[in-house]
Amino acid sequence: MSKLQEVLNFIEKIESENFGKSSYEIANHLRGYTKPEYTTRLWTLATGYNQKYIEGEFKGKLNQELVLSGENLDFAHFIASLSDQINSLGMSKSDLTSWTGDHTSWAGDIGSAIIFYRSKSDKTSKTTLNEVLKNLASDSDYTANIAAYLVGLMLNSDPQAKIYKAIYQYDTIEYSQHIKTFVKKRFGGIIEGNKIKNPAAVESEIRRSISTFIRLYTPANNLFKSVKNLVRLQPKLEWENTTEPNGSDLLTGSLHFLTHIVKYGGLENLYFQPYQMPGLPWLGTVDYFVSVPIGVNSFSLKTTPK
Repeated sequence: MSKLQEVLNFIEKIESENFGKSSYEIANHLRGYTKPEYTTRLWTLATGYNQKYIEGEFKGKLNQELVLSGENLDFAHFIASLSDQINSLGMSKSDLTSWTGDHTSWAGDIGSAIIFYRSKSDKTSKTTLNEVLKNLASDSDYTANIAAYLVGLMLNSDPQAKIYKAIYQYDTIEYSQHIKTFVKKRFGGIIEGNKIKNPAAVESEIRRSISTFIRLYTPANNLFKSVKNLVRLQPKLEWENTTEPNGSDLLTGSLHFLTHIVKYGGLENLYFQPYQMPGLPWLGTVDYFVSVPIGVNSFSLKTTPK
């Protein structure tokens, strides 16, 4: 029996034992079989569900790597992300903020990496942000995040749907096709053939969501003076010499995610000028171009004058 079939059987068992409960409730219950760090008070506030790590015979049952849609996936990460993608019953505290499922998912992974990078005690370290992103926002994490978003859409569109069946259905489609669907539905991406026609708009939306996570993340609240200072890119290619998260960091993070999207989606390489401010295209673009994919061990913008 494959690892995937084993966890699907387990999820089916949990769903049958919790007959009548919503997908939201069951997904958050399943979170208890992942990792202790996914069931802290922070995640109780974020998901609006009283998270508990479940000890006993099935402790950590869903904490494993497996293959879904032909790609390696951190299944615990997938369940944790899925639990905040499914529409909840009623209102939670997080509904009163700008928190969304993105922030339990890819935006949270990238934003956490940026916060960690900027808060390192060893200021002499030569570790780059891209290396930190590689560890804290890995390809298997991104694969889990994209799967959670699309499985969540299936479950939200049909309140009677079963989680194990939605995951099985997701597995029948190639991951490259899932990526194209994700880019279109989440970011309003326009894809013709294998080319993203509006990369600046897609990148802008990624950067905006990362900035929201950093703003909402309590330890980072005092790290910058304003959201404008956080998200705005310098018009010219001048990296900001600062110990605080900044627009350059966010651009690094968004291009890291786009590199995964282009690589695993079988999409054409990107070469474009990012918008200065996410959500405000009329302010114009920066004076330089960026390329995707970016290097794995370093972040260097390939620039061309206007």
